Order: sequence, then structure tokens, then C-alpha cells
Amino acid sequence: MSPRHPYPSRSTGSTSSLDLPFPLSVAQDDDDTLDMWWPSSVFNTRPVLSERVSEFVKRAEGGDRLAIVNALQFSRRLGICYNVACVLFPIGVFVVRKTLAKIERQRRTKRKKEKGKVRVREEGNETPLKKDTVEISVTEVTSANASSSSSASNVPIGDVDDKSKPLLQKPSKLQIPWYTLLYRRIKGYLGYQRPNDRQGRVMPTNGISFVNGFFFFLTIFLAIYRIYWPRDTINNAQLRFFLMADRWGIIFAMNQPLNYLLAAKTSPIKYLTGWSYEQHVIFHMAVSVMSLYSSLFHFAGMYGVYRMFIAPTGQTFLDILTHRDILFGVLSFTSFWIFGFLSTDKVRSKSYELFLTCHIIFSGLAMSCLYFHHKTTRIYVVWAMIIWIVDRIVYRAYRKRWTAEATVKVLDESTVRVTMKNFGGTNRQLTNGSTAARGGNWKWEPASHVFLTVPGWSRFQAHPFTILSAPAGHDLDFDGEAGQWEGKDTVLVVRKLEGFTAGLFDMADSEMKVNVVVDGPYGSNHARETLRDCQKCIFIAGGSGIAVVWPLMCEVIRRETEKAKVRKIKKMKIVLMWLVMEEKHHRWCKEELEELERAERAMPRELEVEVRKYVTRGPSGFRPDLATEITNIVEDDTGTERKSGVVVCGPDGMVRQVRSTGYDLLWKGRDVEIMAEKFGW
Repeated sequence: MSPRHPYPSRSTGSTSSLDLPFPLSVAQDDDDTLDMWWPSSVFNTRPVLSERVSEFVKRAEGGDRLAIVNALQFSRRLGICYNVACVLFPIGVFVVRKTLAKIERQRRTKRKKEKGKVRVREEGNETPLKKDTVEISVTEVTSANASSSSSASNVPIGDVDDKSKPLLQKPSKLQIPWYTLLYRRIKGYLGYQRPNDRQGRVMPTNGISFVNGFFFFLTIFLAIYRIYWPRDTINNAQLRFFLMADRWGIIFAMNQPLNYLLAAKTSPIKYLTGWSYEQHVIFHMAVSVMSLYSSLFHFAGMYGVYRMFIAPTGQTFLDILTHRDILFGVLSFTSFWIFGFLSTDKVRSKSYELFLTCHIIFSGLAMSCLYFHHKTTRIYVVWAMIIWIVDRIVYRAYRKRWTAEATVKVLDESTVRVTMKNFGGTNRQLTNGSTAARGGNWKWEPASHVFLTVPGWSRFQAHPFTILSAPAGHDLDFDGEAGQWEGKDTVLVVRKLEGFTAGLFDMADSEMKVNVVVDGPYGSNHARETLRDCQKCIFIAGGSGIAVVWPLMCEVIRRETEKAKVRKIKKMKIVLMWLVMEEKHHRWCKEELEELERAERAMPRELEVEVRKYVTRGPSGFRPDLATEITNIVEDDTGTERKSGVVVCGPDGMVRQVRSTGYDLLWKGRDVEIMAEKFGW
């Protein structure tokens, strides 16, 4: 091992293992006539520059043969370690976590079934069902009745001098083991969402910040790990600068397969870890940000190398750019930063079409230029393209793309209701515009979303929308079978904003029929699996967020009703809080709410369902204190503590308030699960 650097020295000048386009050697004695290629071209298919051996050869030699080459070689081998440390290990942790949780859930389900069978044998009959004497509570809260309704639903917390209390009331302070309290407090801290920054940007939760911070720290550590560090700092400081710039370029290329894997809608990571599509987007954003800064450091570092090594020879920076590999590198860098800027929240929210178009065009251009920029990057570009091809062409084109007949109906001046039917069969759309027969029917799961395209208006625009209607077997039609999809409509609620949604609204004067192409469904089972273990389910929706929580609530009601037919179930409370700006927005779910009222007769008496509708604007407008409402429901325990699950979908302020409430409850030791469904933090 050389005392000047941590890489093994070589006694000969042979570099056959590097596949160099030229023989690399060092000056002997006072020989000053030997040519030396610029180090950035060591792994290229052809050299970039050459210059007479001068002080630079001595710096490259550093007193030991091929020191600079060994350092570059180590940076290439680092790609394997990087992908293991930043990709396989974290994903493996989440896979193990999901597997253990699934095994524990199956054990609990098996124990519950065995207990239920014993109870049925002891009682000799099935659990009686609800009849006409029980009703579902549907309340519309306004400013006039807000105080009375709130006071009626609130449960006193703490020690209150009330003679009406039972003498053997459960104490307010939870009696739980210290390790359980510690676990819940840690979970609450990780789920806490900080306030927006001074620019008004939405901040992530502490858990997401921790994961992203760990990824950034690991990337920076690997960028500086075992960088060539000679003793002669005066003559060789520039070499460290060059190696650092080269390392950042390698890290940028190594990030691309992971970047494309997280961006894929059919990513295997979703099935292995249980992450939702929204969580994929979050980590995709983190990897993209790190990639952008890596490219910036690489570009700035290489420009510094030019200033230190090349500029003194009289070569201009424009002369350097005329070389093919350098030109492709600059084009790739520019393309990445263009679509990176156009992927910001402001651009994406104001013009989704511009974001999507530029994302596809410039990402393809950037990856193509990256392939021709450097020989080392090609393997990573190829893997990224393989991921893209499998996701976009193989899976999505032949399994996820459908045509359907849609009825577009205007509900108010800002909303349309899209009802789709007649999926599958011989009218399935392929990517080449042809049709092909396919057996089976269109199916989806609660809280799934699709990408909708209207070919008659814009064939190349696809926008995401969550499916409002509950799927067959998860809806409130208790007489229907789980696999009976025939005649089941798929309903979307589309708000009029800009671009595609505005065009769709203008296209339908009152009600019309159009042919649409549906890409999907997409989603995850995280919220559904979590709600299986909860005895209190709270669903909070802001505006069109009802499309997420409604099918989840229907699934819980359907599941508990089916279970009650074969065994006795525990008491469960389900509360839906729906906040809209205007009274007319309640028409979005008029048919669904009527279906809920009709289904009450078939529900078991242990199931308590409450719907609270709030109108936040107008003379009678009222905005509830969600923290108080959630706390009252969670802490309303009679006997043993029951696990609570809270699902929220709405504006950023609403989501943050619910997460903060979950943090407070977990800090007290309450067993609460907070699930936020949104495209972002």
C-alpha cells in the first residue's frame, strides 16, 4: 500500500484491464518528450486532449505508478456498493417490516376467527342484525348548530366534577407499558409534519425527512470516500478536485436506475414494501434532487479542472465543447436541469400538460446524451431504459390500458361527474391505436386512481383521478357477490382547474357521452390493511378528497357486515367528516349517501356509522376544529382501549392539522394510525 494514497501500487505500466485507447506511462529521468492524455478521457472510447509532459505528469504520477488510474477504477467499483447501500438495503428493511406485519396480521385474524367460532357455538345462534329501530346518523353542521352539535359529541377529558359519572369509570390516564409508550411516541414524532417554510412550501413529515436525510448523507459520504489523498498537497491538490468531480458524475449516473424504478407506476417496490404510489413519488423527488445537485457538482468540478489544467495551455472552453463526449455531457446536464425546473410544484399545479410533456421529452434527451457522454455511464443508462420499457410498454400497454364509454355530467359551475362503463371485451385500446380482444372485466380496488385520456379532445394528455365509486364486493350492495362486476359503473369527480379539466368541463354543456381511454388502476393496500385492525375508523375529506375516503369507508362497512353473518364482532365506530366550501358540493356524492341510508337495515348493531357534513363558506359556514373532533372520538373509550385509524385526504393545511393531532394522541400513548392520501409530502 502506498504511503501517498490508499490504492495498491503497480510496478508496471500495464493497463490492459482498463481497456485504455492508449499506452499510459510515466516520464523516465529527464525525458520531457512523452505525451500524456487528459485524465477525463481515461475511460472514454477516444482521448480528448494531449499535452507535453510537464508538471501535470508528475502530479498524475504522485510518486507511484498509476495512482490516478487506481483512484478512477475504485470510483467505478463503488457503483456496486452504492446500489447495495442506497437501494437494496433500505428496500430490504421495508420488505422485512411488511412481511412481519403481514404474518402478525394473519395470526390475529386466525385467533379472532377461532374465538368467534367458540362464541357462536356457545350462543347457539348468529349475531342479530339491525332492524328498523336503528338509523345512521347523518348530520349537516352549520354555524347555527355548531355549538350544540359539538358540545353534544364532545366527551369530557380529565377529572370533571360530575355526579352523573359512573363510580367505576376507567381512569383518564392510560395504563400501558413503558416500551409501548416509547414506541408510540417515536411513531408520533416520525409522523409529525412541520409548518410551512417562509416561502409557503409544504414541509414533509419527520419520518420522510429522516429517510431523505439519510440518503443525502450516504450519497455525500460515498462521494468523498477514499478520494486520492497524496502527501504532496501543493502539487497534487488539483488531482483531488478532479477525482471529486469525476466521482460526482459517477454517482449521478448510478442514481438513474433507482430514479426510474421509483417513478414507475408498476414498480415491484410497491408490491415488496407496500408503499403507495404517492410514497414512490416522494422518494422519486428526493433521488431526483440529489441527481440534479450531483450533476451540478460534476459540471462545476470539470469546469474547475479546465481552468487549472487546460486553460494555461491556451485552449478555450468553447474548444473543449467541440469534442463529442464533452458536448453530450453539457446537453445532458442542461436537459436534466430544464425538466427539473419544470417539475416544481408551481409549474406542475398550474400547467400539468407542460410538466408532463417536458418531463418525457427532456428526460429522454438527457438519458440519450448521457449514454454517449461517457463509457462508464452506459450500463446505468441501459438499466434505466430497461425499467422504463418494462413499465411503459410491456405492462401498461397490455395490462393497464382500456377504452370505455363515459357519461360526462355537469354538477355545478366547477365540477363534472364522469361515469364510465363497458370496459374490456373487444374494444380494449392498444398503444398503436388498434383493438384486441381480452377476457375478463375492468376491476379496481378502493382508493385506486386512474389516468384519464379523452382522444376526441386531446389524445396525448392523461391526468390522474381517484375513483369515487366502491368496487364490487367492497360496496354497500350486500346482496351482490364479490366477483359480480357486470354493470358496475366507475365514477370520477373532476374539478375544473386549468388545461385538461377546463377543456373537459367546457366540452360537456350539461350531459354528454364520449369515448375515453383509461390507464390503470393504480394504488396500494396500505390504508386498507391498516384499517382491518382498527375498531374506530375516522375518515376526513376536504372537497374532492371524498373520492379517496368514501370507498375505504364502504369497504369497512361491507367487511364488518359480512363478518357479523358468521360470528360475533366487536363494537366498531365509523365517522365520516366531509368539508366542502359550498352546500351544492354535497351533490357530488348524493347517490352514494342515499345508498348508505338504504343499506342501514343490513348492518349489524355493533356497527355505529356517523356522517358529518360541513359547509365552510356562506352565511351559515362553519369550519370545525378537527383536532378536537378527532381527539373526542379517539378518547371516547368505554372499557378496553380500541385502536383508531384516521384517513385524511384534502388540502395541505387539513392534512398537516390531522397529522399534528395524531402526534399529540400518540404522545399521550393512544393507539392511532394516521394515513394521508395525497400526491406530495
